[in-house]
Amino acid sequence: MTETRKHFLFEVSWEVCNKVGGIYTVIASKLPEATRLYGENYFLIGPDLKTNLDFEETEEECWDQVREGIAIREIPCRLGRWKVPGEPKVILVNFGQKYNKDQLLFRIWEDYGVDSIAGGWDYVEPVMFSYAASEVIETIHNLLVRPKGMQAVAQFHEWMTGAGLLGLKKRVPEIGTVFTTHATMLGRALAGAGVDIYTTMDDISPQREASAHNITAKCSLETVSAREADCFTTVSEITASEAKNFLGRTPDLITPNGLDMESIHDLAADRAPALESRTQLLAAAGRFLRRDFPAETRIMLISGRYEFKNKGIDLFLSALGRLNGEMGPDQTILVYLFVLSGYTDLIPSLQSDAARTEQAPAPIATHRLNNEASDPILQTCDRLGLKNLPQNRVQVIFVPAYLNGHDGLINMTYYDALAGCDLGVFPSYYEPWGYTPLESAAHAVPTITTDQAGFGLWAQKSGGECNGIILLKRLGQPEAAIADHLHDIFRNFLTLKEQELQCMRVNARAAASRANWKDFFRSYEEAYDRALFVSQTRAEKLTVEDLRAEPKYTYAGTVSVSPHFRTFTAVANLPPKISRLREAAYNLWWTWNPGARALFSSLDPNVWAVMGNNPVRMLENVSPERLQEASENASYMNLYAQIFRQFDDYMENRAPAPQVGPMNGLKWSSPVAYFSTEYGLHECLPIYSGGLGTLSGDHLKTASDLNIPLVGVGLLYKNGFFKQVIDKNGTQTEEYPENDFSSIPVQIVQDDRGDAVQISLELPGRTLFANIWEVKVGRVSLYLLDSDVQRNTPQDRRITERLYCSELRTRIEQEILLGMGGVRLLKKLGIRPRVYHINEGHSAFLVFERITSLMTEEKLSFDEASELVRGGTVFTTHTPVEAGNERFGKELIEHYFASFVKRTGISWSQFWELGRKESGEGKPFFMTILALKMAHKSNAVSRLHGQVSRRMWQEVWKGFDEADIPISHVTNGAHVLSYIAPRMKDLLDTYLGMGWERYISDTERWARVQDIPDTVLWRTRYELRQGTIDFLRDYLSHNWMKYGYTKTWQEELFSKLNPAALMIGFSRRFAPYKRADMILSDINRLDRIINHPTRPVHIVFAGKAHPNDTMGKDLVKKVISVCKDERFRGKIFFIEGYDIRIARHLVQGVDVWLNNPRRPLEASGTSGEKVVANGVLNLSISDGWWVEGFDGANGWTIGPVVKKYAEESDSADLEDSQSLYTTLENSVIPLFYDREMSGLPEKWIAMIKRSMQTLVPRFNTQRMLLEYYHDLYLPTARREHELYAESYRMARELADWKRKLPMRFSSLRLIDVSVEGIRGDTLIVDKPLVISVRIDPGKLAPEELLVEMVIGKKEGVGFTEKPECLPLAIADRAENGIVTFAVSYTVRQNGAYAYGIRVLPNHPHLATKQETGLVYWG
Repeated sequence: MTETRKHFLFEVSWEVCNKVGGIYTVIASKLPEATRLYGENYFLIGPDLKTNLDFEETEEECWDQVREGIAIREIPCRLGRWKVPGEPKVILVNFGQKYNKDQLLFRIWEDYGVDSIAGGWDYVEPVMFSYAASEVIETIHNLLVRPKGMQAVAQFHEWMTGAGLLGLKKRVPEIGTVFTTHATMLGRALAGAGVDIYTTMDDISPQREASAHNITAKCSLETVSAREADCFTTVSEITASEAKNFLGRTPDLITPNGLDMESIHDLAADRAPALESRTQLLAAAGRFLRRDFPAETRIMLISGRYEFKNKGIDLFLSALGRLNGEMGPDQTILVYLFVLSGYTDLIPSLQSDAARTEQAPAPIATHRLNNEASDPILQTCDRLGLKNLPQNRVQVIFVPAYLNGHDGLINMTYYDALAGCDLGVFPSYYEPWGYTPLESAAHAVPTITTDQAGFGLWAQKSGGECNGIILLKRLGQPEAAIADHLHDIFRNFLTLKEQELQCMRVNARAAASRANWKDFFRSYEEAYDRALFVSQTRAEKLTVEDLRAEPKYTYAGTVSVSPHFRTFTAVANLPPKISRLREAAYNLWWTWNPGARALFSSLDPNVWAVMGNNPVRMLENVSPERLQEASENASYMNLYAQIFRQFDDYMENRAPAPQVGPMNGLKWSSPVAYFSTEYGLHECLPIYSGGLGTLSGDHLKTASDLNIPLVGVGLLYKNGFFKQVIDKNGTQTEEYPENDFSSIPVQIVQDDRGDAVQISLELPGRTLFANIWEVKVGRVSLYLLDSDVQRNTPQDRRITERLYCSELRTRIEQEILLGMGGVRLLKKLGIRPRVYHINEGHSAFLVFERITSLMTEEKLSFDEASELVRGGTVFTTHTPVEAGNERFGKELIEHYFASFVKRTGISWSQFWELGRKESGEGKPFFMTILALKMAHKSNAVSRLHGQVSRRMWQEVWKGFDEADIPISHVTNGAHVLSYIAPRMKDLLDTYLGMGWERYISDTERWARVQDIPDTVLWRTRYELRQGTIDFLRDYLSHNWMKYGYTKTWQEELFSKLNPAALMIGFSRRFAPYKRADMILSDINRLDRIINHPTRPVHIVFAGKAHPNDTMGKDLVKKVISVCKDERFRGKIFFIEGYDIRIARHLVQGVDVWLNNPRRPLEASGTSGEKVVANGVLNLSISDGWWVEGFDGANGWTIGPVVKKYAEESDSADLEDSQSLYTTLENSVIPLFYDREMSGLPEKWIAMIKRSMQTLVPRFNTQRMLLEYYHDLYLPTARREHELYAESYRMARELADWKRKLPMRFSSLRLIDVSVEGIRGDTLIVDKPLVISVRIDPGKLAPEELLVEMVIGKKEGVGFTEKPECLPLAIADRAENGIVTFAVSYTVRQNGAYAYGIRVLPNHPHLATKQETGLVYWG
């Protein structure tokens, strides 16, 4: 038995998963043997025809690198398995838009002299396919083969793949190449023209004949491919002779075609299946010809390509014509011609019994042929009298359809039909091998082949005379002699008894069994070995410079008078035992796994602190001696092994978490694409500003934990937001240190050749280029675009310089790059999202890129493309005030999108309609409105924010009540593991059980916090508070001058820090609406609170104001001035340089988290959610998430407790500040200092437990993301699938319906509304309210109308809660077209109600009833 091969094998053919002829059978039948020998190192490459047979696209980890690599080369491919025995890997290549035809043809002419000048599209298409296939092979070689130090062979079948062989040899000469011709192009053409090539071969001029038959290009490519291949093979001796004369090279080896005989049932030994097939064939003939066939009828068949002369169909029919006139009345022959031909549909008599008349002539073909009048088979049958008349002894049935079990007559597969025949007839004139006779013999069917068929000669040579395989002598014989011989064979066959036939079946099967791939595949192995030897010899002749692993860089010899330097980064050489530390450093999984952080910090705690908790910088700055010492330390190596075991288990598990459920089409190659302008993942990656960024980061981390297919898209900023510095006057100043991308956990995306991958975007008058960087966030990838590349202008290089740049031109360019460039990024990497999630409006321009792409590539109209884009988009709004929503003016919009308007053919008014809140010159274009109008699902980020958003954007859906506005809500959460203190996590591991974080929303598990002993919980809280005290001491030791001008102040500050004092934290952006100074509004009252003799309080502030926010900066200065006040020095602190690191210290160590924004301006406010798992209590305004979280016993609310939107009073600031002071004085501080005999604040601890038990299970990102997944992502993915199905049928229908709708809807008349049940303005509870509406639908069908009653309890001008929408049913249709709609409603509760009647357009494919924007109220 041949051992497993140690090299990679690539096989390229036009017939991979594409049944055209015999090559399909060659490849498919040898798959079990090929996959047995090569396993996962075997790749098949074929053309993507969209209907490839038995192909299944798969989502396997083995495709991840390959998919990205070939996408970077811009070769669209489908990757999967061929669902046949062996199930090999298959790559189907879509080559149509990859190459410029002329350039490609010139390339192969210039490199190899291929004459393509006369090549038509049937030549160009295979050239483009095979050349693209060679690039795919090169990619895989660079990614998988070369890094492993392995070798590879690529086999190319037929001239159609020759360009791929040539391209591969040029670019990757170390790959061995095998070229196999199954039939020369010239031989097939000459034989088809009736030339006796075997007797006149020496006199044939290949070039002249190729030109005469218009196949010069194909022959030239075939000849060059044979010449350049490392090993040239063909399938038979007869074809080898042909190749030598026509292609100029004698094949190195004969690689005969075999079958996988183990998979073919022995029908000689077991006749039952064959007899069943025979019965079905006779029955089918009976239905077709309306007559019964005797049981002893002899069934013959011929099959294959429709080459009338080459396949010997002419000879076959001629012999049958003679027999028809000679046979006796007791003999019948039934002939099936399974010859593929062009046809339209089944003949009428097969479609319906009623279609057949007795006078109609008996049919020959089962289907209506495209060229019936000139069809050779039909013409010959008519000439020979084979007309299927009752008196004919030979009945002929021509089946031009592919036999897949659904042809309309026999409804069997080809092999089942073959098994039922008595004789297979293949009298080919030109048959290089002859798979059809081999398959016939393999199915135990006596078979006629010829001495001009490769298989026939092989059978004669290998087995001698065999009465199961009958050899028809054709070579050198005159036509008459051949015809007589075939006629004699038929006459003799008709005389055979069953016993003699069975003997022939046994012998046929035995002969075929010798053509087994288990034996024949050795010839292929020999060819591969020969190719490897040749390629290896060639590689050894290359210079050492070409072969060495380290690339040599050569730069153009330009000179400059200015200093010019090139850069590189030297990285530490890690000891082999701990070499994976760098892999871990570049995956932010460590940010939420304390053990992984310990792996780095324990190397050198001081260096870890100085490096800002950044493991990438850490590894480059820790000493080599310390690294070596760690690699030899048993304790460290135990931790190393444990952490990497956890990491590998985490990364290798690709199954979604149990809470996720079915994926419904979402997969890693077709994921959710999450677009956000900022990501707060860790302080070492400063590309965030505040809550939006940390939420985005938490979204990615949770997607990784839940294994939800998701990919992030953003921008990589050179300077980030800014670094806050407080000067000696307490004024915030901004510094913009440059990020060194080599020292943060991002990696530039490179192609398989090591070059940086870039995308490009057309901006007015120039092209913008951007590099792609990848951040690994557990299992999820975040891709970031960076415009700081040399190809750009200095201005364009600064586009990604700063987050939230205030210059509007740069701002819109950032958002174009994020949205439109982000779509191109995903396409470049081969990622095809099912859902696009626009997280805040910054990235909404992505819809324009998607529309343009669909219009260009799929030839859709703007409206059709818009339907598709809308159907696959989700939008989340985070901003509760209109002023905070991104918008751009007319001049900027028209400057940057004039080309889009021109390209799509829409008017400017249509464009502005997508983003304007109100019409009028000079009105801005809102990114939020664009996203709302182009999203299938939109959501706010808390329940109250949903109410605010529906009110704010009601004008987008004119004519609809606020309750109708299609903006739902998903309340934000926090990624608990990113903020929980390691000490608290250990405590929860003990009492909640290991793995609690995987089931963080399990309320029963969180009930176990009540089991934590008070002493243990309080000790843990004390340790965390002490950690914050230590953090403050460290901060003050470096920044004491910020608080005064003498060193004695530093000592005073330290002395006043009280570890036992109640500590309040306020840490967030210093936007005016967040009211950082509210607690400072009554400074004397604050003095009494802070400096109480027995109940001291500390307050810690941290936060930044936007550089252009003067009011926010003033707030910072005001807080710092209070910190310097003698009464508060050492009691109130401001920590400058606010970032995630500072926030993490505070959310873990303070006792109370203060949140006092102006209602309802806090959309959600996640900082308060981050503190809960650390045992910190919330003191907050009733806004954002706290409206849903507060239950009266798990924290405190400042001011009124609200549950829904209400207008704030003018005195709210004063009232809220008084409420804050009162709550502190009467509730918070007394509860903290209320100690029992044990010294414990038991009531405080009880509130901590209540807070953790009720809030953590609800306000976490696991719950949040699962809501996104089930309520937004999955419905959107289903909608996207429906719209894309059947070549966008639904999208096209819907777009066409909407286009005509305004005119049609305007023709509707609402005649009257009738109300029964109300007397005056009173209705009795439990009595029905009956509404009937009469409507003239005009140009609409009644079914296109949705008539609704909207009813609900009234409060002010609106409803107390969401009203009911009751559809009215059609009650009557009058002859004049008037339609009556009616409904009956029973009121169950007393109170004030409001109701209304409305009419909307209705279509079964509408996603929401509001999306047309049309409504009439009656």
